[in-house]
Amino acid sequence: MGYNIEVSFNILRNNNLTELQEYIVSVAKTCECNFFYSDYEIEKKLNIQRNHMVVTVNFDDKNMEQIIKFLNKIKKTKGIYIESIFNEETNGMIYASQYYLTVMDKYIAQTYKITRRERSYSEDETLILNEMDKINKTDKTDKIKVNV
Repeated sequence: MGYNIEVSFNILRNNNLTELQEYIVSVAKTCECNFFYSDYEIEKKLNIQRNHMVVTVNFDDKNMEQIIKFLNKIKKTKGIYIESIFNEETNGMIYASQYYLTVMDKYIAQTYKITRRERSYSEDETLILNEMDKINKTDKTDKIKVNV
């Protein structure tokens, strides 16, 4: 069991998709991920237009330091977004980005918001959420640009 972390980037704003995808994968491998896979998300609704590559990375739950290291490195990279973090053991989402909440079913999103406030978290989940809060509070100018 472990954690699935979905990371995305806009395919229209980046010239070299392969290199950016390889960067994410190399960071994941450096942080000792179990496995990863990529997919495309293309949304052409009237009010939402989205063309992103989504890379899902799985980590063992016994490797918390590496998960935190991965989150920090990815979040500091300009143009890469952490969309969600899912705990496989509890079958529960522990983090969802604002965009991710808008595309999920409204009932599920509402349930997630209520559950996030009311439920108790494991020590590992608390570490991840604290790190995401810390990362989200950092200034946007602190982000580095990957040379791809």
